[in-house]
Amino acid sequence: MFKRFVAASILSITASGVTVAAPDTFTQYKALSEAKGQKDRVALLKTATELIHSKTLSPERLTYVLHRSALHLVRESQFEQAQYRLDQLKIHLQDFPNTNLQGKYHWVSGDLALLLGNNQSAEFHFLQAVARFKESQDVRMLSHAHRLLANVLSKKRDYFQAISHIFQAKDAALKIEHVQLFYAALSTEARIYRDFKQFDKALDVLNQKLQFQKQQTQTSLVHLSSTYFSLADIYQHLGDHDAALNALQKSYELDAKLNDKNYMGVSQLHIAQQHLRLSNIPAANLAADKALNLFKEVNNTYNIGQAQATKGQIKLANGQFVEAVDLIQTGLAKINDSDNKQLHNRYQSFLGQALSHIRPHEAITLLTPLVDLVDEQIKIRILTSLSHAHKQQSELALALSYQEQAFNYKKKLTEKDMTARLEAKKLNSELGLKSLEVNALQAGLAEQQQDTKTRTVLLASAIIVLTNFLLLFYLYHLKRRRVMEKEAELLNQSLNLKQQLLADVSHELRTPLTVLKLNIEALEYNLTEDPKATYQVLQRRLDMLNTLIADIYELAQADTNNLRLEFETLQARSLFDELLIAIGPIIESPDLQIDYHNQLSDSLQVECDISRLNQVFNNLARNSIHYTDKPGQIKISVFQQQHTIVCTFEDSTPGVSSEALGKLFDRLYRCDKSRSRDLGGSGLGLSICEKIIELHHGAVEAKHSELGGVLIRFTLPLKNTRG
Repeated sequence: MFKRFVAASILSITASGVTVAAPDTFTQYKALSEAKGQKDRVALLKTATELIHSKTLSPERLTYVLHRSALHLVRESQFEQAQYRLDQLKIHLQDFPNTNLQGKYHWVSGDLALLLGNNQSAEFHFLQAVARFKESQDVRMLSHAHRLLANVLSKKRDYFQAISHIFQAKDAALKIEHVQLFYAALSTEARIYRDFKQFDKALDVLNQKLQFQKQQTQTSLVHLSSTYFSLADIYQHLGDHDAALNALQKSYELDAKLNDKNYMGVSQLHIAQQHLRLSNIPAANLAADKALNLFKEVNNTYNIGQAQATKGQIKLANGQFVEAVDLIQTGLAKINDSDNKQLHNRYQSFLGQALSHIRPHEAITLLTPLVDLVDEQIKIRILTSLSHAHKQQSELALALSYQEQAFNYKKKLTEKDMTARLEAKKLNSELGLKSLEVNALQAGLAEQQQDTKTRTVLLASAIIVLTNFLLLFYLYHLKRRRVMEKEAELLNQSLNLKQQLLADVSHELRTPLTVLKLNIEALEYNLTEDPKATYQVLQRRLDMLNTLIADIYELAQADTNNLRLEFETLQARSLFDELLIAIGPIIESPDLQIDYHNQLSDSLQVECDISRLNQVFNNLARNSIHYTDKPGQIKISVFQQQHTIVCTFEDSTPGVSSEALGKLFDRLYRCDKSRSRDLGGSGLGLSICEKIIELHHGAVEAKHSELGGVLIRFTLPLKNTRG
């Protein structure tokens, strides 16, 4: 009630000092608002303000003006004013209810929430809009609401429901033969397939839409430009940045014909991003300048900020860190955090990345609070920048911690992509079953129209099918019996493995648990002179137990064939260079001489899971560091041998005996158990490495090193050489 009273008071107070609008002003405003093509929204918003302050409008007309002006404010990215206008509309509709306009209120509110990244609020509003438009039988707006609801559900990864709503949006558009609505539904369908990682289907839908548009006698340049813009987005996800540039250029040319400088600037901004991905810094800078000038012409502060921040991103890519910081800060000042928090955080991550090179302390202050507030992609950049900033300040432990967190998040994203692909297959299966059901119904209708002879044939077929079914039923049970026998055999093997594993694990846990118990008793009875040191010992022992448990879990996955690898084709030489860079913080030590020799040619390719190979490199590097006396030497070599790539890790003294050398890959085996426990070793690292290399169809072995220590040698097959 108080909110309604305040809004009504504002309207009445402002109306007292404003000239009453002419009676025909509303008619003119309504005609201009609903006119097709480019609209002068600034002028329309000015007229709307005059009408709202006027005393001449009826409740129905005031409802219309509040709704239309809220929509125009959203389109002009004036999000705070749009929310205020929607609050006015909500209060007004409580006094003068209108089912259709209530639907439009929820539709604009959902659109605003979607732009602000509030998907939960957007879903609520679009669901309400669907219900209101169904009640008012406004099929056109119903298609809009279904389409935008599908978009929100896609962001929630509820793809089956999203596809269901997009089909309803297309059906509604076809029902009233509204071509542009149908095209809009196709665009959203393509976007859903994009979010679902089905880029080929998204491309098919957009190309289908483009062909339909070109066949129309009167094609809307606005919608044609939008189609090219969407195509560019799909090409970008497919990694075809040249095709994306071509589509964006066509979109820009169409916007230029319409003289829509705001959308021209948006196209140029995305062109700059594509040039940046292609490492074409001059072209990216030129496109960003064009975008900035266009946004300045239309005085769009929000987009001006984006353009300036993008120019800063380009400077960052070019290594001009001081200029990058200035430009990104200037742009961020124009991008309201409350308008688009995700975009604001994205550019803050670039600002922190630039600061990490010149003012690492400021970078740490800026980025640390953002770690838990951003999505995974931005979080990876923030964690990497924090790692670099701490490294700049010689805080190597923190640098390594953040680098490991970045690696874990990258691994998490890979797992998400794999899950999305599995969900895509499931969705395709469900859609296929729906198609089969439809085909079955159609076949049933055709069968009902057949004559008596056909029925006789069907009856005979049914008898044959029944006979076959009985035969298959018998074979099924026979096969099931054999399967059960095989399962029993495998179960016995699993039980034996489990018993052996439990025996090994209990042996490995006994000593650290005994130490924990003794130290806890010492603390309990005040038998220790330095409690703080005792707590540190307890913490180290607990860390060791955590490491052991994590390694056991990973080996268990490998034993049950649940350790999955994501293979990709990579250039071999650069792959091993990247793996060495990744372990840089681990092997950097003033007391160790690190020699790295990469003799691979640039033409060689290998199929591998880079994250798992990174794990192998980490384990081998840590072993060499831990078991090499200081000062010492570590030598890493990579070379081609026939159809394989060979990588060796060698370290200097101390070495191991020939007997121990043959047992290094045995689970829970350690040459010097006391030393291994002090270093936090679980005795499973080399076993995990062996499993990973075997899954890559390679081999691993241990030898004596000429440097006096141990040589670990593993091989990987070159691409297209496995038999």
